[in-house]
Amino acid sequence: MILPMKHWRLGIMLFLILWSVNPAQAEETSVAEQIAMKFARGVANVTTGWAELPKQIYLVGHNEGWMMGALRGPIDGLGMLLARTIAGAYEILTFPVPLPLQYQPMLKPDYVWQPEPVAEPDQSTEPTSPQTQPEPRQP
Repeated sequence: MILPMKHWRLGIMLFLILWSVNPAQAEETSVAEQIAMKFARGVANVTTGWAELPKQIYLVGHNEGWMMGALRGPIDGLGMLLARTIAGAYEILTFPVPLPLQYQPMLKPDYVWQPEPVAEPDQSTEPTSPQTQPEPRQP
């Protein structure tokens, strides 16, 4: 059906309105991207797992003093070196399989060069030193 010429402006405005509207889309990665990310994460963790040794020495030394960093840091570093390398090998071997669910990383942080996740404070305990307010003076 051919529209009369007097409605062409309405048609153009309707076209522009419909053309400019984008439906809301979730920002989810595709399965292929998740598989590729899991494989790349595994390769990165296998090849850079050795960096956990100096990282843990630094972190323990920074948080608990340099004496503890020198004594306990290498032990923590060796443990994390093994954990990151084994987790990376597992991710390489199982990259097409969605384990853990939806190809999530096995370790936090995902890579050795990322900062450690900050633990949220426990909200269930009360503060150790409650603040007292001064009592009002009586005249």
